[in-house]
Amino acid sequence: MALTGSLAIVALILTAFGLMFGIVKPADAIRRVAAILGVVIALMLAPGILVGVWSAMSLWQRLGLATIGVGVWQCRRPHRRRQKNS
Repeated sequence: MALTGSLAIVALILTAFGLMFGIVKPADAIRRVAAILGVVIALMLAPGILVGVWSAMSLWQRLGLATIGVGVWQCRRPHRRRQKNS
């Protein structure tokens, strides 16, 4: 959370400098600040939600989710085809 807060502060400072120097329009600055705050809130809430969901799952559901994750990971990897030497 400290890293997320630090990155949000840096982003807000850069937005403020852009607004002061005329690089960023006021309407764009408001959207950027809202987007930054939205991402920070989402990143702060996500671990609590994930831990709550994970702890509420049974062992079989956890194993099933892990199996699905491994299957998706294997599908994403490029397949190596062996060339036949003839």
